[in-house]
Amino acid sequence: MSDFIEETFADLDNFYPGSKRKRREAPEPVVKDTGWEDEYFEKFLPNGEKVQMYTLGSLAKALERPTKTVRYWVENGQLPTSPYRLPSKVGANGKVYVGRRLYSKAMILATVEIFARAGLLGTDRVDWSTHRNLGDKIAEAWDKIRAEEMQVNE
Repeated sequence: MSDFIEETFADLDNFYPGSKRKRREAPEPVVKDTGWEDEYFEKFLPNGEKVQMYTLGSLAKALERPTKTVRYWVENGQLPTSPYRLPSKVGANGKVYVGRRLYSKAMILATVEIFARAGLLGTDRVDWSTHRNLGDKIAEAWDKIRAEEMQVNE
C-alpha cells in the first residue's frame, strides 16, 4: 500500500499544483565569501616591524556586514575611527582624497571576538541602544593592540 502512495505522489514536487507545467529547478545556494584576509597592504610601523594592514571592507567581511554599514557605524561614533590610514592623494581637479582606513589583523580579530561575545555575528541587525559599551570595548582593545604594535623591540 505504501508503494502505491509513494508512486502516486512521486511527481508532486516536480509540477505546480493543478498544472502540467514543471517547476523550476531550485537555484544553487550562494556561498558567502568570508575570506577577509585575502587582500592586504604591507606597511612598516614606526618601530620598523612589517605588518599586514586591512581595509574597512575586510573588517566588514569579518563582521559579516556590508561595507556601507561599517562605514556608517564609524561616522556615527558607534565604532572607533581607525588609527591607521593610507596617505591622502590630490586628484587631477585639485580635490584632496583622504586615504583609506587601515586595520591590523589583531585589531580585526579583537573586534570579531568582541562581536561574537556579544552574540552579534550573523545577526540581521545590531541594536546599539542595548550594546552601548561595545564601541568602548573595541576602542580599549585597539588601544592595547596599538600600544603593543608601537613598542620598539630591542
